[in-house]
Amino acid sequence: MERGLYNLGIKAYRGLIHLAAFRSEKARKWVNGRKNWRISLEKGLDQNKKRLLVHAASLGELEQGLPVLKSLRSSYPNHQIVLSFFSPSGFEFFKEDDYCDLKIYLPLDTPQDASDFAAILKPELSLFIKYEIWPNLIRSLKKQGSKLVLAPAHFRSGQIYFKSFAQNWLGASLKIFDAILVQNQESYKLLKEHGIKNVSICGDSRFDRALENRKVPFEEAGLEEFIGNQTCLIAGSSWPKEEALCLDLLNTDQRVKLILAPHEVNPKNISRLMLLFSKANPSRLSDDKIAANSRILIIDSIGQLKFLYRLADIALIGGGFGKGVHSTVEAAVYQIPLLFGPNHSKFPETAEMLNLGLAKKINSESTFKLSFNKLLSIARQDEFKLNYAHFLDSKKGASGKILSTIQNILGDG
Repeated sequence: MERGLYNLGIKAYRGLIHLAAFRSEKARKWVNGRKNWRISLEKGLDQNKKRLLVHAASLGELEQGLPVLKSLRSSYPNHQIVLSFFSPSGFEFFKEDDYCDLKIYLPLDTPQDASDFAAILKPELSLFIKYEIWPNLIRSLKKQGSKLVLAPAHFRSGQIYFKSFAQNWLGASLKIFDAILVQNQESYKLLKEHGIKNVSICGDSRFDRALENRKVPFEEAGLEEFIGNQTCLIAGSSWPKEEALCLDLLNTDQRVKLILAPHEVNPKNISRLMLLFSKANPSRLSDDKIAANSRILIIDSIGQLKFLYRLADIALIGGGFGKGVHSTVEAAVYQIPLLFGPNHSKFPETAEMLNLGLAKKINSESTFKLSFNKLLSIARQDEFKLNYAHFLDSKKGASGKILSTIQNILGDG
């Protein structure tokens, strides 16, 4: 029953996304990227090599798994590494192709597509990042003899895997993995309570990746001139609610310069933001030169934000007034105070940062301004810096634990 409903839902999703492709460029890319995927996959494979599959939903998840991908490339140089994505945002914007041999779209999880994909690829091991769990594919890969690893996973009690109506299909999929490495004790306990045995705690490899980014040289002379001696607020992955807060702050606090990196960087949204902030003489990152009297710089491309945070005195992370706050990790590695909206449970580190006084939750314009000023006042205090250093130090090493588990399953290469 559960399996039949799931497969019916997958087929319905296929129909809906094909309809959406007539109007949505993203949906069109999703559909076109999967055309003739069997032929493309077969052509891309080296039949003389063993294979490893690494799968991520999109670019954000792959950023989380990139330290592991790099380690796999180094540890298994004679394997062919196949990297798959579900979303065009991952497939199109992932540029570090040196760490994989083949980049593909994952076909939709119908029984036939999953079976064909597994039979063509026949990976020795398949690594699924975070919570990409496709029941038909997982079972098909297992039938082909692939070892299955899920990491670094994060689970919450309200997720569908733990609902009574999904236990026999979606929930049972978790028991098929050879190893599940989770980010925290809460996830570990939850899986154990549901009879899932091959579980261990590894931490969150996003911190390893973000700490790598912190070391990357970044050309910032023009941006430092833009900021001058004023306070720099960076709003990362912003939505309209955060943008309204930033606009109000610029109108009332002349000491602030704003770098705004919106969640959507399409031309229509950038034009909207240029109009919204017109009184602050906005400039765009792609402009040849930042206007001398500009108080806001709008980031109109993807891939810059993780480096730009090093310029900030404080950061506002978007999404917390909607479905959930976006990742705080890219900003946190620069040891700056963070602000975000009330919906932050998606990432477990947010609660820890709040408890340590490294971040504040905001609910309104008034709490935003109060929290903004409060965090700025304590950010230079020794206790704040020490708490931040200890917090980051405790988060290192997840990638090494994941690689070690894979090596224990496969051998050293």
